[in-house]
Amino acid sequence: MEQKDSAERILKQIPYEIVYSARKTLAVQVKADGSVVVRAPKRMAKYKIEAFLKEKQDWIHTHWEKALAAAEQKAANRLTEAERKAAVKRAAQMLAEKTAHFAKKMGVTYGRITIREQKTRWGSCSSAGNLNYNWKLVLMPERVMDYVVIHELAHRKEMNHSARFYAVVAQQMPDYKVWQSWLKEHGREY
Repeated sequence: MEQKDSAERILKQIPYEIVYSARKTLAVQVKADGSVVVRAPKRMAKYKIEAFLKEKQDWIHTHWEKALAAAEQKAANRLTEAERKAAVKRAAQMLAEKTAHFAKKMGVTYGRITIREQKTRWGSCSSAGNLNYNWKLVLMPERVMDYVVIHELAHRKEMNHSARFYAVVAQQMPDYKVWQSWLKEHGREY
């Protein structure tokens, strides 16, 4: 029989639940709804569980954000027209601000920014420096939006996807591969 213990502590702002059972090892699960469950042996001390969670905190945080973003994407598919228009407007503002911020940090310029509803792309950069972004980025984790903006601005230095290009991306976002993988897992490789 399982015994549940709702933990009062929060790991990097993520609440979790501890489920004690007749098992021999610790395990952590991030469910599709974003809830985090730690499975532990019945008599395991809380300090050992907390040490395990600290060791796994990056993995937990990444999977927690992915679960929340997937839930947001499902919600996006049920937006009313008014909600969609509001999201497009919010995306235009956020993407303009982020583009200006990262362009300054990266020492690059760009042309106009266009917000679109693209089925196969999150963003693009023309040879003239014009940027196109998918409005649905506003529904993703903020770091995904940051990655796409940095990715497109990196094309202002390298108009390809070479090792030099990804070195430019990595200068601004050393963990870019996490968000690149997130996009691949959620339907579009980037």
